Parts: sequence; C-alpha cells; structure tokens
Amino acid sequence: MRLFLALLSVLALAVVGCGKGKFGSSAEGKLDHVLVATIASNPTKLDPAQVEDGDTIDVLNQIFEGLVEYNEKNELVGNLAESWSVTDDGLVYTFKLKKGVKFHSGREMTAEDVKYSWDRAAHPDVLSGTVGTETEAGYMSDIVGFEDVVAGRSQSISGVRVIDPHTLEVRIKAVRAYWPMYLQYPCYYVVDKDHAGLKPMVEVSQMVGTGPFRMEKFIDNQEIHMTRFDDYHKGTPKLQTIKRLVAKDAQNRLQLYQAGRADWVPIERQDKVVVDRDPELKEALVVVDRAAIWYVGFAPKVYEPFRDRRVRRAFAMAIDKDRIIKQGFDSINQKAEGIVPPAVPGHDPNFKGIQFNPEEAKRLLAEAGYPNGRGMPPLKMYYRADRHDPKVVSEMVAQDLRANLGITVELAPTEWKALLELRTKGELPFFHLRWGADYLDPQNFLSFMLHSKAKENTLGWSNQEFDWRCDRADSLPIDQQAERFRLYREAERIAVEDAIWIPIYFQRDLELVRPGVTGIRRSSMGPLPHTETEVVWSK
Repeated sequence: MRLFLALLSVLALAVVGCGKGKFGSSAEGKLDHVLVATIASNPTKLDPAQVEDGDTIDVLNQIFEGLVEYNEKNELVGNLAESWSVTDDGLVYTFKLKKGVKFHSGREMTAEDVKYSWDRAAHPDVLSGTVGTETEAGYMSDIVGFEDVVAGRSQSISGVRVIDPHTLEVRIKAVRAYWPMYLQYPCYYVVDKDHAGLKPMVEVSQMVGTGPFRMEKFIDNQEIHMTRFDDYHKGTPKLQTIKRLVAKDAQNRLQLYQAGRADWVPIERQDKVVVDRDPELKEALVVVDRAAIWYVGFAPKVYEPFRDRRVRRAFAMAIDKDRIIKQGFDSINQKAEGIVPPAVPGHDPNFKGIQFNPEEAKRLLAEAGYPNGRGMPPLKMYYRADRHDPKVVSEMVAQDLRANLGITVELAPTEWKALLELRTKGELPFFHLRWGADYLDPQNFLSFMLHSKAKENTLGWSNQEFDWRCDRADSLPIDQQAERFRLYREAERIAVEDAIWIPIYFQRDLELVRPGVTGIRRSSMGPLPHTETEVVWSK
C-alpha cells in the first residue's frame, strides 16, 4: 500500500510538472462553453443579504441581481430597473422595473418581489451585517422606516411602496447623492420569496434569483457549479457552465492553471517570477487595476497604546512603503498616500500622507512613553492566511517596526471567515486588510468606513472634525459634486494624519487567462456577471 501511494504521489507531481508549456494550454479533453476558474477562499455565505467579502460576492453576482449595476465604463446603469427618477427635493425615487424578468423558478419578477427582498434583508432574523442597525449606518439605513424593521417593530419598510407590478417608490430620510449606488450591493438583490424564507439561506435550493446563472452545486471547501439560465432577461449567456474550484493556496492555483485544470486564476506576486520565465504564461498574464486599498489598521478600543495619536503616527512613520512595494511586489502596485483609490471619482492625486521618517517615529514613541518600544504590551498583527500578499506586507511591517522602533510584533495569520468575524466584533488590535469599493464614491471609503457612527467602524476611533466634513459632504446633492469632493478630501487628510489607517498600496490584480477564454467584462470593482464570457476550444 505504501508503494502504491508513493507511485500515486509521483504521478500527481508529474502531471503538475507537465503543466508548463504546450500541455498547459492544450484544449484536449476540454469542453466548449465551460469556464473553470479558481476562487481563493471558500464562500462565506450563500445569502446575498449577509455577504460581505469580495470573493463570495463574485459568485453571487452570477445568481442574483439588483435594480442597478455598474458597466465596463464604471457607469451606474439600470438592470432590473429600466429607468428611475427623483423628486426635486432629492427624497423620493421612482423605479420603473423591466417587464418579463423571470426568476430561475420560471416565475415573473414584480415590484412586490423587490419590496419583499428588501424587507427580508432588513429583518433581524436574517442577520445581515451590511444593512445597518438602529444606531449604526449601513446600506439600508437611509430608507424611511428601515429602523422599525431591523429593530423588530415592523415587518415592512414603510418608505418602500409598490405602486403597481412594475413601479416601486422609495423615500429616503435625507438627500444622499450616492444613494442609488447602494442598490447594486448584494443586500438589495432580489430573491424569490417562494424559496428564500425569513432565515439566512443555507441551502443551494434557496438560492433562486434572476441572474444569468443558477446555482447547481456547492461542495464546501471544494467547488461551486453554476449553469446558465436560458430565460435570462438580457439573453441566454454564452457559457453553459461555470465551475469555481476552491484553491486557497497561491501555489496550488498556479499549478491548476499549469496542469490545464483551470482557465482563469488570480496569482500572487511571488508567482510572477515563474510567469516571467515562461513565454506562454507571460502571454496569458493580465494586470487589472482595482478600486481597492490595502492598509494597516489600528483598534484603539482593543489596544490601549493606540489610543495615543503619537503612537499611531510613530508606527506610520516607521513603515517603509516604498520598500514594501519595490521588494515585496516588484513595483507592481501603486503606493497609497491617501485612502480613496485613483479609480474613484474625487481621488486626490496631489495628497501626500505621512512619510517614512524613522527618527521622528522614535521621538514620537518616546514622547508617548514607550522609548524603543519599552513598556508596550505584547502585540499581534492579524492578516488573511490564505493569501500570500498580506503575508508579505505583514512580515515587512513587522521587520520595520522591529528595526526602527524596537517593537516586536507577533504575526497572526487567520482563516478568512474567522478574520471577518473578528473584524466585525472589533477584536483586531492591529491588522492588515483590504477595502474594495462597493460603489464608486469617496463616501464608501470615508463616511462608510470611519465615521464614528458607521457600522464598519469597529475600531473605536472618533474624530469630530472628520465626522463633520463627512456629514456635510454626505448631505449635498449631486449638482454640488465639486463641494462634496472638497469636503471628502479634507476628511481623508484628517483620517490619514490621525493615522487610524496606514494606507499601503492601491490594488492591482495579476491574473492568468487562458487563450480560448474571451468576453470577460470588468468594472474597477472587479469582474462583471459572465453574460458575454465565452470559452471555445474546438475551433
């Protein structure tokens, strides 16, 4: 038996090794109209009302839809809604829904389904982490009557009213220029009330939407199978099947591509040297800019020294971002001075944040009462365990803090789902995470993440000047966009100078896309539903 297992291991390694060169690109044994792609983490939720992470959203985007969506030009356009209007006071929106849209069950979608889906997402039994609460802002908290549902006082959001089967009226509490952008976020996706129920979806059979693909099978920590929906309202997708292989290890993802078992994979920076040495892999490499920032964050409520602004600024001055990007990422990513990425309207290209200055960092730390790190309690730095890039940053940050401040940081790689749960509870004292745009507006990176009343602000940080500017910018109408952006830029400077986040870099993705895969559409937030994607090997 030992000999048999050893032979199997040798054969398996041989298959992977043969993946390089022409074998890896061979169409032999491949099926047309089937896309096989990897996913770097196991889906965290099956319910669009609950999902928060980008990997899972990328899956659910194929199955469920909202009233609006972003296109390849980063424009907000109608999806399930063919048009909408707003009253002069900016408070009442009227959506005209597209006729003939069907659920995967075959039933036609109406305005009643939209209202049901939104009421359901706000219901406390669904346990959404994104809609908001009575006291914390979220994606639904601007709608009149939302708080009564989330608190259990009502089953229906009073500000959402069905006018007729294809007309929906929504009243919000105050002017919010960015509010329609919320509607493309998963908590607003429309679900089939005959299958969803008023508890979190936990079965594939409950995942009935209007999207281009239907969920067929989910094998936990292994793979996801989706098949096309022939009655999709924008026309039958070209792909017959999408398979997503759960591959948490970066090397495993590359090997799956090399072995011809996956056609589209994200790769980490340490694999680029392998790609650069192989002409075939190099030709398949795609570099994609994303509206996302990777940052180092502090939680003053968890770790007492971080309540002192001088300590946080000392940390920021002790971290050499240029070294991290050059040595750790082959100069691929763009250094982040501020928080708002270049792809987001309102980005400030002239802002320079806290600069690398080890001597000033030492002085500030000593002034705060911790000379050369003495007296600081033990400190852990948390990061995502299944991605190599966060490991690189975290290790290099720890090196800089040790070399420049005398502080020893214990690294704490953490499973993705557990990391999200710790973040939601506000139990991460020091961490490296990513925030990717849920919609393309500075509000999503500033007010939504760092306002003292924001649900996403689990850090225990509060700054009145920051809050005031965000509140003012949030309340301005779309025709005062220049003033909105000016106020957001001032708020961004306050947050960066106060060093509650240390911006490290703006994200650039590296992907391998095999020849034969065409029609992948993207916005700055990531891949769009695969309505135009095609895979043809039999030419």
